[in-house]
Amino acid sequence: MPKFTKITAIISLVVSASSLLISPHALAQSLPDDEMFDPVKVINGLQISRQACKEMEGRQTAVWVSVEDTGYCLRYYAAGLKTDGQNSLAIVWMPGDVMGGPNGVRHQAGLGVAAMIEQSKVQSGRYGVPFIFLARPGTYGSAGKHYDVRHTPLEAKLMAAAIDTLKSRYGIASWVLGGHSGGGTLAAELLARRNDLQCVVLSSPAAAYRARLKARGWVSRLKTEVFFDPYDSLKQIPDQPARRIFLISDPRDSNIPFSTQELYFKGLESRGHAAWLVPLMKARGPTYHSLVDFGQAAEGMCADGVATDVMLKTLRAKPMESDRISN
Repeated sequence: MPKFTKITAIISLVVSASSLLISPHALAQSLPDDEMFDPVKVINGLQISRQACKEMEGRQTAVWVSVEDTGYCLRYYAAGLKTDGQNSLAIVWMPGDVMGGPNGVRHQAGLGVAAMIEQSKVQSGRYGVPFIFLARPGTYGSAGKHYDVRHTPLEAKLMAAAIDTLKSRYGIASWVLGGHSGGGTLAAELLARRNDLQCVVLSSPAAAYRARLKARGWVSRLKTEVFFDPYDSLKQIPDQPARRIFLISDPRDSNIPFSTQELYFKGLESRGHAAWLVPLMKARGPTYHSLVDFGQAAEGMCADGVATDVMLKTLRAKPMESDRISN
């Protein structure tokens, strides 16, 4: 082989190797920083300017969405996404409420951006599927006043817009959508609005919200509270036989009574949707409400194509819910 041909071949190999190192198929994930979540900001409400949001977008931890003529910066913490806009499937998780009242914050103490990204890395690595933790308004660094916006039609619009933006940004073809408690309520509402859902996992959701208020004796709130109720949207859920829906709840749950979970499930079942009610006495007292470990495990297995009977067996064999901070 002539000398110049050998040199050309060597250069070609080097270029090819370099191309592999910077391949557009490289995995993307949110970039950590030292931001910690401040409970005071959760109580008072958090505002994030468009410019500040752009900087967060550059680190892949935020999306700017506009709803009802107002812009909001919503945060997300992702791992395992391809950067070339070719993500056939991704998991998105929406957390539960972080406030039990207007002046009390739970679930975020000691957490920040880096910790949430690490959680996403673990989930993505465990199941080999991109994972996105999508923070609701006013929680986990997202803009908004959580106590005022939670469970309202505005929140549903904001989260739907954030998911659409992420879908466009990363070229996501379909989703495994899940959430716990208030996040599960949102997932149930979005189930009626989307035809790109491969699986939906509802962990202890208030999916029959009006029934929950009645069961808890909060009838007066029916006249004063502005809310969305996924039970009212059952008839709008697209008919997609291949999509699987899992509703996971502890029958002892004192926060969202199990009877309301059954009511929503029967609504799914009567309309012919492929749905499973999964009662698990695995939550911790005294409320027996949190089943986040199980919801996220169900998302991962469903995304990985695990058969339903194997999923259910695995969930039933898992140890009780861990004593976790995030939800």
